[in-house]
Amino acid sequence: MNRLKISWKSLAWSAAAAMLLLTLATPLGFFTVFLIMTPFVVLYTMLDLKSFVLHLVPIGAAVFLLSGELEPWVITLALLLLVPAAAMGHLYKRARSAKAAVTAAFVLILGQLLLELVLLTVMFDIDIKAQLTSMITTYFQQLEPAGLIESGWVAESATEFSNLIRSMIAANLGMGHLSETGWAAEVAAASSSLIMSALPMLLFFVTFFLAVIAHALSRLALRSVSFDAPALPQAKTWKLPKSLVLYFAIAIIAVSAMSEESSGYWWIASINLIPILEFAFVAQTIGFVFFLSDLKKWPRAISLLLCVPVLLIPHAFIIGLLDTAFPIRKYFEK
Repeated sequence: MNRLKISWKSLAWSAAAAMLLLTLATPLGFFTVFLIMTPFVVLYTMLDLKSFVLHLVPIGAAVFLLSGELEPWVITLALLLLVPAAAMGHLYKRARSAKAAVTAAFVLILGQLLLELVLLTVMFDIDIKAQLTSMITTYFQQLEPAGLIESGWVAESATEFSNLIRSMIAANLGMGHLSETGWAAEVAAASSSLIMSALPMLLFFVTFFLAVIAHALSRLALRSVSFDAPALPQAKTWKLPKSLVLYFAIAIIAVSAMSEESSGYWWIASINLIPILEFAFVAQTIGFVFFLSDLKKWPRAISLLLCVPVLLIPHAFIIGLLDTAFPIRKYFEK
């Protein structure tokens, strides 16, 4: 493929990258963060290294000048996503598999996030939980002024929210009945405790979806520059290692053996590992659905429709667990 140095396509993708980065300073940033890697993947794939760096200069300048007070946050996140995007583009140009590209992006994003957490907590002595509590408190306090909402609704909603938190992490966070005044601080403390307890799981899911969405969108976008990026393996071929079933069983036993007041490393590890493995088994269930549809020669639309209940039914992951643990596909092939 001819590597373009500067063209209207490269300029258009540069503008798209700058615009997406600027949305990080707005409420849209929660959604657009999953799109940001795509323009950089396309630029790195279609350009040589020198031209790629040259295109980064105006993008960086636009972000620096227009992102306002959130400029440090936007630049930090841009640098965090730029490295895995460049890695994906490099692997595409080397004709490596999609699995290798997604894995590299996943490892780089997760590694950078963990490194930033270490720097914040160790080198800069920043209490992440305290900062998170303060931020959530400020948000909830915006609802406290009298007259903004119906009398009594605040305390009732806050109490329901605290009960939800208890059920999610299966632990008593020390939140009793919440009064109508001062509830924001109590809910914020519980929310931050929930987030800190589930932080490994949150990092995993955010990193996973960033990498997978970046690959899916980049593969489509690269067609605009006449580049054919590799696809991930077909769903019907997905197969998880059997060792994950053992890890899942160990995590279930560990959580069952601990009390609701448990804390510490093993408690945090177990309650985070279970939903991650359940998610993996849901993916395996989807793979089994596509395997069965292919075996029975069902239309593709049927396969997609069958995936809907898999995603909605709480314990549908058990099918994927059984598909991982036992050779049930051989039974259907017979």
